[in-house]
This record gives sequence, C-alpha cells and structure tokens, in this order.
Amino acid sequence: MMSELIKRGEALARESQRRRVRELAERLRETFGSAAVEVEEARVLVRGRGMVKRWLIDPSLRFLSGGSR
Repeated sequence: MMSELIKRGEALARESQRRRVRELAERLRETFGSAAVEVEEARVLVRGRGMVKRWLIDPSLRFLSGGSR
C-alpha cells in the first residue's frame, strides 16, 4: 500500500512540474513575442536575437518562475 502511495505522489509531483513548466513557457511567449520558446522535460529554452542583453537589463525576467509555491 505504501509503495502505491509513493508512486501516486511521484506522479502528482511530475504532473505539477510539467504544468509549471508549461505555464512558465507561456509567460515567456507572452513576454518575448519574437523569441522561440521550447519546452524540454523540466527546462524552458528561449532563443532569439538580443535575448541575453534583454535578460541582463530587465531583472524581472530572471525571476519569472515566481519562486517556490
């Protein structure tokens, strides 16, 4: 019974992580309209011209994930 609970908890945690990654990717798409936003497992990749400069200039972009929930 305990192993089933652990499996269920792990599945819920994975789904929660996937949902947060999708939400972050959507927020980045809204912020960077011209950038390419890709989701890979638990990572969100943003590519586009001038992205590093923009990221360095605007500190709010470095904290889009909103911290722990």
